[in-house]
Order: sequence, then structure tokens, then C-alpha cells
Amino acid sequence: MKIFSLARYAFGIAAGVALLAGCSANGTTPSLGGSSVAPQSVHGGGHSFQELNKLFAMTNMHHQGLPTQHPLAHSWHIKPPKGTSGTLWNSDLEYASVDEVAYPSGTLVGQVTGFSYPYGLCSDKSGNVYVADFSLEELFEISGGVVVNSWATGGESIGCSVSNTGDVSVTNFYPGGVKIVAGPDAGASYPGPGYDWPAGYDKNGNLFVECNYISPCSSPHVAELISGSWQFLSFNQTINFPAATQAMGKYIGFADQAYPTNLTGIWLTKVSGTTASASKAVVLQGGSCSTYMDDSSSWGEIGKKPNGIGPKKVKGLAAPNLWCFPTPVNIYKKNGGAPTSSIVYDHYQLDYGTTFTSP
Repeated sequence: MKIFSLARYAFGIAAGVALLAGCSANGTTPSLGGSSVAPQSVHGGGHSFQELNKLFAMTNMHHQGLPTQHPLAHSWHIKPPKGTSGTLWNSDLEYASVDEVAYPSGTLVGQVTGFSYPYGLCSDKSGNVYVADFSLEELFEISGGVVVNSWATGGESIGCSVSNTGDVSVTNFYPGGVKIVAGPDAGASYPGPGYDWPAGYDKNGNLFVECNYISPCSSPHVAELISGSWQFLSFNQTINFPAATQAMGKYIGFADQAYPTNLTGIWLTKVSGTTASASKAVVLQGGSCSTYMDDSSSWGEIGKKPNGIGPKKVKGLAAPNLWCFPTPVNIYKKNGGAPTSSIVYDHYQLDYGTTFTSP
């Protein structure tokens, strides 16, 4: 399966180069359907395809680069089926879209299109969804199935998080750092300790991140934003390959894409001062398509009345498995383990992140 996956991506990269060669000279992309807010540039900050491909491959554990895109369609929405208790919003790189999927049926009920490389997602108390576009270097807000706002991020945007006080942060993988784009602290920007994966708030509004690759974070570390600067934490566990950080109830969850080698583990961590301690990891196993599991950017917490950083009572987790194509969104019990089901709604879906909201 791994060999097949890598071969497919090699083909996708070649097709992507051909696609880029045929783009218009100004590099613009169509407006998102139903919205007056359009992505500004296919190539983000003017990076070449080769530069983006290298950066993108560094963010996932098996070093896969950018896939080919399907032609952009239009944004659309249909009524979800009876029995729908929630919505999974998935960033789909194959269609450059954010897919709206009814839960638990797994029915595709909508798509917001026109992105370039949508990556990590997050959502707020009102059910608004935010998506970080790695290539366009922007964070987009989706409400009512259309894009209603966007913010330039100044870097390769890899993920986002929403605090209980309403701050919306976006993380740039390169050149690293976190920018607050909305909420009480809007406008604040904090350079990163390294190349950074999606930062996340805990229930108290503290912000944490995992980093790697460049000094001072030349190997995987976890850090907390304290008084406007990043402070490395003394962590009693090892992060083999960084991934997203998200609130997990009373814990902060530090994810590892290579737990212990080919699974995704989320360390349930408590922080006191500069010490981070975890004794248990929620381990997400692979499903029928692969014994491996890899989720790098965001996972969804399933429960009643989700509130942006997770429902009060979590019933399950949802996470895409990047080892497989099409990429299933695996559904897990709240303590992880083997998936109880896998959602595949399209033969070409390539989902990188997910978040969960009310229907």
C-alpha cells in the first residue's frame, strides 16, 4: 500500500507540474462560488511549485508531496438526510475543496470550492469553519456553506485553532509562527520556534505548538506561548514526527504522526509551569485500507453541541488516514483504537484535515 501510495503521488506531482504549466499568466484562481471573497493567488507568496512541493512533503510523516488537482467546480449544498446529528468538514486536496459530510451517514451534502491546497481546519462556537490554505497563504472563514471572510497569513498556512474567548489563530508551517486574525487579540503575531505544525488552544486559552527542523527547534519539541514568546516545555514523552496540537477535554493533545512508528498517537498532556506530562496516548489505528495511520493537521471531536474546541462530552473522534487513497475519514471511539467505521464518499477524495460541527 505504501509503495502504491508513493507511486501515485509521483504521478500526481508530474501531473501537477503540467497543470501549472497550463495556468494563466497572472496565476489567479476563480472566485469561490456564492462568495465575494476569493483566493488571491494560486501560488501564495510567489513560491515555485518545486518549493511548495518540498515544504508540503515535510509536513507529513511519509513525505508525500502535492497531488494533482481536479478542475475547479462550483460550491454547492443539499439538504442532509434524516438522522443527521452533525457535520464533518474535510479539507480535500484532490478537489481543492472543503467537503461537507453528514454524520453519521457519511453522505456528501456540500462542497466549498476554489481553494488551492486546503490543509488544517477548525471551528468556533457558532459553527463557523476556518480552513488554512497552504499555497494561498490565507485563512478562510466558511459560514452557511460559503466563504465570508479571509485573512492573509504571511506564510504556508497549515492549521488553525479557536479559543474559548473567540481568538482565531492560524499557524504557518514556513517560516513558522502563529498569527491571531480575529477575536480580542486580533493583529498579534508570534514568530515560531521552528517549522510549526498546527498550534492549539487548551480550555483555558493557553496556546501550544509542536515544531521541528530549524534552530532553535532543530528536533521535535513542544512549546507554549508565554508572555508573547514561545517557551519550550520539558516533555516526559518523545514526539517522533510532529503533528497538530488540539484541546482534548481537560488535556492538551500533542499528536505524533509516527507513534510508535506508523500510527497516530495523541498524548493526553497536562502542563504545569514549563513541565508537560503525559502517561497515556489516544492511539488511532489504521483501518481496512492500511494497517498504518497518519493524520497531520486536524481531527474532529464528535459529540452533542460542539463548541469550537470540542464538545463537553466527547463521544468519538474523526480523522483522515493519509496512508490510503481514496483517503477515508476514520471514525473512532473517544479512546481511539481500531476505527469503528470509515467514511469514503468519493472515489478521489484526498482529505488532510477535519473538524466537527452541529448539522
